Amino acid sequence: MPVAARAAKAVPCSTSEGTGNRIVASLLLPERRCSAEPVIPLPVADLGPVVDRGSVAFSLVRVGMNGVVAARVPLERLSWVPGLPLRLSASSGLLVVAPSEKPSGASVPPRMNLTLPARLRARCRIRAEDQVLLAAVLEHDLLVVYPQHVFYTMVSAFHDNLVNIPDRTAHSE
Repeated sequence: MPVAARAAKAVPCSTSEGTGNRIVASLLLPERRCSAEPVIPLPVADLGPVVDRGSVAFSLVRVGMNGVVAARVPLERLSWVPGLPLRLSASSGLLVVAPSEKPSGASVPPRMNLTLPARLRARCRIRAEDQVLLAAVLEHDLLVVYPQHVFYTMVSAFHDNLVNIPDRTAHSE
């Protein structure tokens, strides 16, 4: 028995049977038709990797004449305590600081600043009085030092790409 006929019998009608069937049929949802065609999902914009704002802490600092940088903010965000042994290395032009399992010459000092060794500063082209970007990467327990020339290149490339992006805040009149 069709759906409309079953629904019409379930609803008592004081009017003629034809009018009642039309009223009930108009209230029913349309029958679902099965199709052999696959369902194509709507396009979704690729947002790329989403960075959790709390997963990286940044600090822009100046390198002292003796290679010391004020690193209290990123070190505290990493929960590194004074005396923690550190391993410093250069990788892809960046200076990378990580906790070390073995006691070494470098450790977090009580004043929570870091001395960047001269040979690593030279490898990363970090000079005294340069500004460097300290990035505390919390999920990997690392402190990455971005030299001024690397930071400049990254920011310049980003700004060059802004020229090609249409301004979505402008109102057309």
